[in-house]
Amino acid sequence: MYLMRLIHASYSLLVVVYAFKITELISSRKNAIQVGLLLALIAIMPNFSVRNLVEMVCMPPLLIGIYLLLKNVPLRDFRFGNIVFNGNANATQVKTHAFRYLLIAAVILGMAVGIRYQTGLFVALVGLVLLIQHSFLYAFVFGIVSFGTFFLTQIDDVLLWGGQPFQHLQGYFEYNKKHANSYPGSPYTYLSFIAAFILPPISIFLVSGFIRNWKKVLLIALPVTGFLIFHILYPNRQERFILPALPFIVIMGVIGWNLLVQESALLQRSKKFIRASWIFFWSLNTIAMLILCFTYSKKSRVESMLYLYNQHDCKNFVLEFTHSESGAMMPQFYGDVWTGYYYFRKGDKPVDYILNMKHDEEATRNDIQPRVIPNYFLFYDDEQLEERVATFTKYFPSMTYQTTIETGWFDELLHWLNPKNSLERVHIYKAEGGIVQ
Repeated sequence: MYLMRLIHASYSLLVVVYAFKITELISSRKNAIQVGLLLALIAIMPNFSVRNLVEMVCMPPLLIGIYLLLKNVPLRDFRFGNIVFNGNANATQVKTHAFRYLLIAAVILGMAVGIRYQTGLFVALVGLVLLIQHSFLYAFVFGIVSFGTFFLTQIDDVLLWGGQPFQHLQGYFEYNKKHANSYPGSPYTYLSFIAAFILPPISIFLVSGFIRNWKKVLLIALPVTGFLIFHILYPNRQERFILPALPFIVIMGVIGWNLLVQESALLQRSKKFIRASWIFFWSLNTIAMLILCFTYSKKSRVESMLYLYNQHDCKNFVLEFTHSESGAMMPQFYGDVWTGYYYFRKGDKPVDYILNMKHDEEATRNDIQPRVIPNYFLFYDDEQLEERVATFTKYFPSMTYQTTIETGWFDELLHWLNPKNSLERVHIYKAEGGIVQ
């Protein structure tokens, strides 16, 4: 896991590098340094960047693709690197150069969509900007190549899942159709997200700067705005969904805010307030960053799996959370237990599952994750615990209490901030023998 974290951390540095490059290209080196520092040190970035979050993993290809287009494809109102667009330039050479990088950018942005499906809207709006600011040919080729690349990223559906393409995409749409209202939230959720994770008042500065600067860099502003509007209107509002837009909000925000400070007489007279705001931001952000860098959430889940690992005899396990709002996704890596485990939610009848366990063991013997009879039982929370344990001891009479895994302080903080973040106190029991019917 350390190796996995290191790979993700190293990969995530591309966010800082290419956000710096984009800002320097369209603005100044001073602004680029400010953008780079923010994206490296915003409290959530080190913590989120090392995780297997598709919203984070898609950031580098989005930034790289936009950088290549800005630097190499002639669009209105821009100056691009070392390419000269004047009467003395070799027009054929310029077009060839631009077209080559258009294809490369389309491939990279198509990969981003393969990683995170919602970025398809972002990439489609990039194509619309190419249509508006360049030509139909460029937009058409960009669309074909980016979609073709996205298609290739789904090749594992053909190789691993019965030869049918787009199985993941189909399942993704079906899940979101079914659970669109499972994560309700106000349309202001995303504004609060920006304010909470960039921290005010700097978040207000950056949003103001983004609004001030949107006309200057349409290739960034239109895709980001469309991406945000879609997520504001869609009923399933989870804060992490708009993470792919965060680097672009910082880029446009820093450039626009610094222009506002230069242009506004009121802001010129408020330099002490602005300076104090930055000091407040960096102080609070540094504290939050240090906390996030040295702690983690869902502690009881990880510690439960570590406990099973240290026993060296776990064949399979059961999760029982019929009196809890918790979920069944356990980090099996930490337990080194790769069987298909059992779990019982609210409304489930554990007895029905228990009576089928022997059948499951025989029927799935050759599966990748076979369901074998469990010898460990994890009961979430304390409510009616004795009754719930008694349900299992009828069939596992040798079951005995082992230990209780407490929630972490960080989980308690998250629960205090939002009660929907469940607290998970886990009681672990063990059964020496199999099922007695």
